[in-house]
Amino acid sequence: MTEQRDELLGRRRLHLRLRFLAGESTGSYVTRLASRNRLPVEAVLRSMGTGPMPVDPQYTELYLSRYARERLATLAGYTVAEMQTRLVSLRDAFLMPDGAEDDWEWPWDARAGYLVQACSLCAARRGTRSPAWLILPDPWHVCLRHQRWTDNSRNAQHPYIDLSGLKDVIRAQRRLNHLGRQLGPAVRWVFADACSILACSRYLEDPAQTEEWAFLATQLGERRVRPLAQLSVLSLLTRDLAWLEVRRLHGDLGRAGYREWLDRVTRRHGYAFAGPLREWHSKHRPLGRGFPELFGDQPPPGNVVLRVTGHELPSCLAAVEDLSCLPWVRLPNAMDRLFL
Repeated sequence: MTEQRDELLGRRRLHLRLRFLAGESTGSYVTRLASRNRLPVEAVLRSMGTGPMPVDPQYTELYLSRYARERLATLAGYTVAEMQTRLVSLRDAFLMPDGAEDDWEWPWDARAGYLVQACSLCAARRGTRSPAWLILPDPWHVCLRHQRWTDNSRNAQHPYIDLSGLKDVIRAQRRLNHLGRQLGPAVRWVFADACSILACSRYLEDPAQTEEWAFLATQLGERRVRPLAQLSVLSLLTRDLAWLEVRRLHGDLGRAGYREWLDRVTRRHGYAFAGPLREWHSKHRPLGRGFPELFGDQPPPGNVVLRVTGHELPSCLAAVEDLSCLPWVRLPNAMDRLFL
């Protein structure tokens, strides 16, 4: 028999509010909210409706019905709009379908994105000592404040990688952040194409073969170290692709500049990148007129974006394999659930 909702629950804010972590998963937030108020997670969930037993948020994401989302906002002391802004899995695209039997679910795998451990120092600044989890489009996160790399490896002995001695990784992430501020949502498909070019070139597929990365690869495994070793070149590729794409979509790319770009960037990155760079170049020819609005916060409709750029309009958790216009795309660390 289906459990009945107690409509009297979830109508008042819990005693203690909880500060958000940027990019946090809903499952992590609800678990931390319960802990902050010294309640079992089951009690908080029961105040949001009916559904299955809770799952440790490191394993999967929590998805809610519209009703449960409203109850959670009340319990947390925020508006629904504020909750949607801070917790991407509460946005309409990820809600459970209307008429579902339960008010929440913890599926075997997240519907989109990767579960990545948050920087523990950032979590401590927001009042939690237990692990917190992010839901991100890529399987790693760089905390520039504390110079830490976290990922989806679930390695209890090494929950993060200290970047204080890996300045190239720090510079690469700052470069990507700068490009993100310049390009807005469009940076995701440029980054996706750079990932695809990197995969085709097979650059540093095994970082253990290089003197710089051999010790870390021996300690943590080459698959976990590979994205760190590749991030510097990946960021430089993204920057070079963005240079051409920005000028192309602003209508400022002439034929001479278009031809010169391929020669210059191929020389910079080397022969192994020549083929995939040529393929990308052929798909991004100068346009008759510019579309600078593609780099704004409110880009045009998706069909216009796809026709002009060859890319889908990126959603907040869109994976690179869904965004690239190239056929070889694979993230340096594409397998989730490395802990199984």
